[in-house]
Amino acid sequence: MRYLYISALLWLDERNILRYDRALTNREYLERVRDNPALRERMAPIVDTFDRVWYGHLPIDAEAFAAY
Repeated sequence: MRYLYISALLWLDERNILRYDRALTNREYLERVRDNPALRERMAPIVDTFDRVWYGHLPIDAEAFAAY
């Protein structure tokens, strides 16, 4: 899951949409795209899911991972 999340951030960086910076928190990434509501709307559930699973140590089933 972490690799998928980071690859999404790097994909955005490669397209000059969002600069990848290891020092930023996930919420700071969302703040950086506040001027792009469509991107923020798509990123918010990704960040929320990542935070719950990675930092909250909550399980994720195959269906939720596929949706992620």
